[in-house]
Order: sequence, then C-alpha cells, then structure tokens
Amino acid sequence: MDSKRYLRGKSVLIVDDEEDILEFLVEHLEMCKVDTAKSFEEAKELLENNFYHIAVLDIMGVRGYELLDIANKRDIPALMLTAHALSKDNLKKSFEKGASYYVPKKKIDKIDVFLADMIEVRAND
Repeated sequence: MDSKRYLRGKSVLIVDDEEDILEFLVEHLEMCKVDTAKSFEEAKELLENNFYHIAVLDIMGVRGYELLDIANKRDIPALMLTAHALSKDNLKKSFEKGASYYVPKKKIDKIDVFLADMIEVRAND
C-alpha cells in the first residue's frame, strides 16, 4: 500500500506531551496537514473547533481517553499511542472507548501505514 497517497492532504491532529515525539511525527507525516498539541486543554480546543481526518492521541500525560471521547463525538477516528509495551488493560480500554488503532511508541516509525489503514477502512465503509 502507498501510505503517502492515502494520507496526502489529510488533516491530522497529533497530541503528545513529548516534544521529540511531536517533531518526529510532523516530519514523518509531511504529506499531511498537521496540527499539534502538547496539553489536554490545547488538544480539546483544537478538536472542538477544527475538522480532522484522524487524531493521534497519547494515552498518558494529555488525558488521552478524555480526548478520545471528544474525538468520537466529532466522528474523528483516533489512533492511541502508548509509551508502554502492549498492555491488555490499555488495549481493551482503547477499543471499548472507540479507538480505531492502538500503537506502542516503539512502532511509531510505521505510523503512516497505520493511519493509511484507518483512512482506507473509513473510505470503504
């Protein structure tokens, strides 16, 4: 799959309290229109006032599950990022709360593939 083709021009919100993660993702997703937020409050305002094709939400540090609730209300699919290895509890909670994808940060270099999968699935629904 050509992930860049699926993602070109898509609006993406990335929320993480770690500056290096934000910088990496902005660079890695250069084909997208990217907004970033480093706090819950900043992300909440962006989610409530803008349209996004996808939101990438850190679980810890920015109240990711609360942001997921907002994204769901706005019909914005969300990918949940976690600094920890796959955790059954976080995985289960993410999907029960409506996340489209759950990714440990150690797989962040493949984020374009995961996001393209989400766009493709949504387009085919």
